[in-house]
Amino acid sequence: MAKGRMAWLDVTKGWAILWVVYFHSFTCWIKPPSPIGSDFITGVIRPDTWTGLIPFLSSIGRSIFIGVSMLGFHAVGLFLVASGFVLAQSATRAAEKSGGVAWGSWILQRLVRLYPMYWFAHLIYLISPFEARLEPVDWRFWVSLSGLRFLWIDYNFFYLNAAWWYFCLIIQLFAFFPILMAGLRKWGPIPFLVVAVVAGFFARVYLLYIHPSSGQWVLGGCGLSRLPEFAFGMVLGSWFAKHPDSFENWLLRGRGFLTGLCLYPVALLVYQLPRGYVAVDFLTGIACFLVVAGASGFWSKIPYLGQGLALAGSFSYGIYLVHQPYAIHFASRLKDQSAWIAVPSLLLIATGLAVWGGCLEKILTRWLTPPVAPKSISP
Repeated sequence: MAKGRMAWLDVTKGWAILWVVYFHSFTCWIKPPSPIGSDFITGVIRPDTWTGLIPFLSSIGRSIFIGVSMLGFHAVGLFLVASGFVLAQSATRAAEKSGGVAWGSWILQRLVRLYPMYWFAHLIYLISPFEARLEPVDWRFWVSLSGLRFLWIDYNFFYLNAAWWYFCLIIQLFAFFPILMAGLRKWGPIPFLVVAVVAGFFARVYLLYIHPSSGQWVLGGCGLSRLPEFAFGMVLGSWFAKHPDSFENWLLRGRGFLTGLCLYPVALLVYQLPRGYVAVDFLTGIACFLVVAGASGFWSKIPYLGQGLALAGSFSYGIYLVHQPYAIHFASRLKDQSAWIAVPSLLLIATGLAVWGGCLEKILTRWLTPPVAPKSISP
């Protein structure tokens, strides 16, 4: 059982946020065919070049490298699962300890946790150099500050810093959480997950096919469209709160990792099915979480690497909010550079932006945390 902070979860989030930052940098350097596209085989794998063992191994290695680099957006699903996990295990333990959760104060605490760093990221965007400024600062800035980026969604969802769309999604899911938690407690994990998946898939079917709308609604403008990943995390969190040892034994000793590894190819194949996009975010989010979290127990045991990943994971929110304009700015300068120069540079960029975002979040946290008065010493 983890003591204090769940080290494996911080390592998981650390890998995920570094993957996201690297992905945004990588796609500013080159944009090869995506591994979820039908042209990946002819454009990247290129079976026609397999004239011997060395060309074959080179092609497979290049394909795996590009595929993993281009699938960094799957980490968003991982974070949704992780968010549901953290909130549900915390709420379950609070309910068992005190008999209930004061949802008014709970929501207020979450908003106080989320909004200051989000607003701080806006300030950093306005005053800092060396970042991509792709749009003017106009009336949309005030909509962005509210976090309600689904308002006039085509103009606001990706405004200024495209990564900020996730904030709009997460505050919706937080608003739904008291109702979702009541459903989880009343129905139990399996019926609750089935209902959540059906509701989420219906929202996606409606937005994609019954009443076709902007894809931004499916991505996260409508919180129901990403409910299945969040609900899956809640089920895991409830399991962990009640049976932490059995959960960690399953997740961290190989079975969770193997489950995710087997599910991942299936999830990628679903992209190719007619209307498969209805289910694909749910499947890739689960697979990504299980693979990365399942391997986190191994990574956490490696000196320095485990501590570094855990540190990045503990500040993943700040890193996510500030990284993308810098990733675009610096990585765009690597265009036309060879992989031998660009890839190490991209890794350095990802590391540097992680340090930058983490430092900003730590500075803000210290500034907002009132000093603790020293305890009086009795004579």
